[in-house]
Amino acid sequence: MDLGQLETFLVVAREKSFSRAAERLFRTQPAVSLALKKLEEELGETLLDRTTKGGTLTDAGTTLLPLAQRMLDLRKQIIDTFGSLKGLQQGRLNIGANESVSEFLLPRVLLAYQKAHPAIRIQAYRQSSERIPTEVIERRLDVGFVSYDPMHPELVSEVILRDHMVLVVPAGHRLAKRREIGIQALGRETFVAHNALTPTRNAIIDLFSRCETPLRITMELGSLSTIQEFVALGAGLAILPRMTVVEAIRQGRLVEVAVRELQVEKLIRIVTRREEAMSHAAKAFLQQIRATDFTRTPSAARRKQP
Repeated sequence: MDLGQLETFLVVAREKSFSRAAERLFRTQPAVSLALKKLEEELGETLLDRTTKGGTLTDAGTTLLPLAQRMLDLRKQIIDTFGSLKGLQQGRLNIGANESVSEFLLPRVLLAYQKAHPAIRIQAYRQSSERIPTEVIERRLDVGFVSYDPMHPELVSEVILRDHMVLVVPAGHRLAKRREIGIQALGRETFVAHNALTPTRNAIIDLFSRCETPLRITMELGSLSTIQEFVALGAGLAILPRMTVVEAIRQGRLVEVAVRELQVEKLIRIVTRREEAMSHAAKAFLQQIRATDFTRTPSAARRKQP
């Protein structure tokens, strides 16, 4: 059944005239008559009594009238809905990120996105990096942030930030005034570390081992923010992603000290499904991510404003 035929039927029924219906539909009168005839043939019912002036609806026509209107209303609803999705007037965005991204990168991104697209409902989940690619593949997440390339044929990963691991010390520490040190200078220090077993942690352990320098981890905690607080209180030193300590350094609670041998890069990637139509909400989010300068901190941006 052609929706165009139903529309023709509705206009004829409303106008009670084939000629006026043809004018409304910008079609010829024979074309209108043919469309109505084909609809009647498909239904096996006569819809209009053509012996009366203007064509009175038969019982079948009266029965079809509200059903046809409902179908055309549904078509309009579908068109309006997808127009709204395209125009970002509705929709949802599901995001997964690890701890460092969730706490220190995602808030500024989501705040800007929400301001630009207030009608989009955002669901952000803090998850382990190992789990996020699976969640994206299984369509529970639209996009995910990870610090490694999942190397999965169903996924695409794109580097959005090249971060580095840095040494931070308390403001009053004996190393706080040194611009640069060698890793051997850390052999007598104690460290506060994250208790998650990650490739980055392994890379740092390997670095100390290759440099024949002991890495004395005396405290392991489950939160990057908590690690920073303990370092600021003098519980030890820490090697953390730079993006997580920028604000604490600016506030003077921590001091970054360059270590010549410490060249451990931490890449932040965004992961999406390959070869699949992406929602307009997700496309807009990716566009914003690609346009964001993550090397500028929000506080630095505020200081540059007149």
